[in-house]
Amino acid sequence: MSIAAALEERLSLAGKVAVVTGAASGIGRATARLMCTLGARTAFLDRDPAGLAAAVAECAGLAGEALAFEVDLADHKAIEVCFEGIVARWGGVDILVNSAAMNVSGASVDYDLETWQRVLDVNLTGLFLSCRLSARSMIARGVGGAIVNVASVGGLSAGITGRANANPSYRASKGGVVNLTRALAVEWAAKGIRVNAVAPGYVRTPMVARLTDDPAREAAAAERVPLGRFAEPEEIGWVIAFLAGEGASMVTGQILPVDGGLLA
Repeated sequence: MSIAAALEERLSLAGKVAVVTGAASGIGRATARLMCTLGARTAFLDRDPAGLAAAVAECAGLAGEALAFEVDLADHKAIEVCFEGIVARWGGVDILVNSAAMNVSGASVDYDLETWQRVLDVNLTGLFLSCRLSARSMIARGVGGAIVNVASVGGLSAGITGRANANPSYRASKGGVVNLTRALAVEWAAKGIRVNAVAPGYVRTPMVARLTDDPAREAAAAERVPLGRFAEPEEIGWVIAFLAGEGASMVTGQILPVDGGLLA
């Protein structure tokens, strides 16, 4: 087999059905577009209809089909209805990428409990339900599959961004994503389902606009990163694509920091 053929076999997602949450912007959007580039029929999930429309339009002419599904990941019944629609359309789910997330900063002593609950509903419970619904499809068809969760360096280290950045719900939820990923990987391994996570550091997305909109603050944050810069969403997307594909066929239960050395 030639090198080109081997690479195509390992990287191609042709014939696969991929679901990407948070696909209207940031890491989710870049990843969903990459899934389409690699040939997967891709469901773009988000609560932002305008962002979804723009993200799907970017995929015109790519190898895979792109389809938008408007859904709020805090609405757990709506998640079930959404996955029913995906399965009805394409027959099942082969790849799930959980990228949707909220990050609402605030001091723990005064943190609003409704906000706390909504962040956990989106970041952890919504992610769990998406994993479960995808796994049901994979198990029912006996084909296995791949799940990649987007965790965070904030789920691996509470002090990584300094004590001035208080966001208890985000860090608690991302810490939950880390161990949930491991738990599901062990539970579903016998079914041929691999479950991994990436843990990004600073990535140039709307979530960190408070930094990227201020050159001085961005420079100060980038100074903490050994590679000296923020990641672009596509750089996280390529690692997700690797974990979702056949090149990572023996990788499961792993949390892979993609952080420019921030945790080193």
